Amino acid sequence: MPYKKTQIGWLIIGIFLPILFIFYLAYENQWGSDPIPLDSFKAIVLIFVIIVALFYKLSIEIDGRVLKLSYGIGLIRIKFKIDQLEEVQVIKTPWYNGLGIRFTSKGMLYNIHGLKAVRIKYISNGKSKSVMVGTAEPERLKEALEESFL
Repeated sequence: MPYKKTQIGWLIIGIFLPILFIFYLAYENQWGSDPIPLDSFKAIVLIFVIIVALFYKLSIEIDGRVLKLSYGIGLIRIKFKIDQLEEVQVIKTPWYNGLGIRFTSKGMLYNIHGLKAVRIKYISNGKSKSVMVGTAEPERLKEALEESFL
């Protein structure tokens, strides 16, 4: 079963864009006793724009025997070649695991929002591996993985 889903990271957008707006107002109105210099303002804006561009969305796709993840504008792409699927389960991730690409005690977690993920245990090139993919529709991703690989 082909599967492709793109989810928007509204939390990332909702946090970084207002902060950028506040920095703009602080620079434009020269707030405080030590206002933001132009070079510092440009550096802050550039860093925030890069972060938002890299992580504003997550696309998940099953293509043949490969699970593909792509963040933001597509500079960050991760591919998992799955020879054999061992186990797929819907899990709840703790809030402190955060967003983005994370090392956790249960393996790598790739997510953009929410507290639900699909834990995938699989075999690739003879090695057993595990990964967690956060999604707004974990049951649908689980079904697609089971139909594609079992």
